[in-house]
Amino acid sequence: MLTIYYSNQLDSLKTMLVTLQRVQPLTDPFASEQILVQSPGMAQWLKLELAQAFGIAANVEFPLPASFIWEMFTRVLPDMPSVSPFNKGAMSWQLMVLLPGLLSRPAFAPLASYLSPNGEEPEQVRLWQLCEQIADLFDQYLVYRPDWIASWEASGGLAVELDGVEGQAWQPELWRELHDRILARAPSGYHRANLYADFIAALSSGAQLPAPLPARIFVFGISALPPRYVEALHALGQRIDVHLFVTNPCQHYWGDILDRNTLARLQAKMQTKLKPGTLLESYQGPVNPLLASMGKQGRDYLQQLWALEANEISAFVDPLEEQENLLAYIQHDILQLAERGAVPSVSASASASALSSGQKQPIALEDSSLQIHACHSAMREVEVLHDRLLALFDGDPTLTPKDVVVMMPDVNAYTPAIQAVFGAKGLIPFSISDRSASQGNPILLSLLALLRLPDSRLGAAE
Repeated sequence: MLTIYYSNQLDSLKTMLVTLQRVQPLTDPFASEQILVQSPGMAQWLKLELAQAFGIAANVEFPLPASFIWEMFTRVLPDMPSVSPFNKGAMSWQLMVLLPGLLSRPAFAPLASYLSPNGEEPEQVRLWQLCEQIADLFDQYLVYRPDWIASWEASGGLAVELDGVEGQAWQPELWRELHDRILARAPSGYHRANLYADFIAALSSGAQLPAPLPARIFVFGISALPPRYVEALHALGQRIDVHLFVTNPCQHYWGDILDRNTLARLQAKMQTKLKPGTLLESYQGPVNPLLASMGKQGRDYLQQLWALEANEISAFVDPLEEQENLLAYIQHDILQLAERGAVPSVSASASASALSSGQKQPIALEDSSLQIHACHSAMREVEVLHDRLLALFDGDPTLTPKDVVVMMPDVNAYTPAIQAVFGAKGLIPFSISDRSASQGNPILLSLLALLRLPDSRLGAAE
């Protein structure tokens, strides 16, 4: 059975997860709990929370969705390899062998001009980098565009999906060559675009499976999953209990809301079909602008879940019940799908009347719940972060470093600055998650630096 839990607070989802494990423990004491997470950082936080709730967190596995789904394929379908021959690493090496022999074909003219601008043999480093990019592109197609892959394998001509797109005719042709080459070494021919139908059919048939499935599955705090992954979890719910914990910032249905830019484009396209003076925005009703403009990926994911036949449990919490500050008001408006601004005020005593009238919400001048710092470099950003954290720890004795998570778009780019600031001062214990192998291993980093020496230009300090 598939059960979906919705909440606007991660702590509420964590509480429901802990309650389920406490009330319904596994019958086999040696069986491990399977909790799918989005990143190792989320797994580490959840381990600490489970240890605090139970006194110990043991025999709990935190696989990532892609690896877990592939493991389920190996348990449900016969003759499945433990590692997909169509993963990014394997495809990169196969492409490096295959691509040079295809550059003479007319469709591959754009790649040939990139790899051999002067007509000489392709430069190996550039060839490898290109193969890595193509393998990553094909890997995304396998997950998000399986219909394209199926049509490319069935057709010998130009794919309809790329018809008219200049310079992309090589993609379906290269995929067919890559598929045939891997198929000659992996007779099963399974990849993530063509096995979901067999996987779902095997689970729905009620027949005996080649290997046992886990007793139950928890999917915790993942912001978005590809449609095929959602289908696989729904199919697994026919055999075992699947508990899906989803953060949803709004307690109302918001699957059809559009941001103002999209509405403006639709208004321009439909201007001749609308009555004079008609505004499409007036038909949409109350919409929170932050949710409409910045929640598109979450909206699409939630639409997939709302379309499933599953048990649903909601545990939404109004942030204003806990505290009144700028951040809580913004979260409250998103929760209620409302639009309201905020203006500075010496006192927030007018909050009740502002909420009832829909006016802008007054906030206290000393309110620091939401801050924006403009910094001139990554190093300065980390220095300001360090100072602000020290101020927070001094102002709230109950706050500890394990309660703080710092998110950034590229961890590898900030790692040197984090180590320089937090490591040198030594006032705040920290750990860096989600780094690449080269960043996490100093010996490997030194080896890569040595390998780059022949093609590098070094400054005086280096």
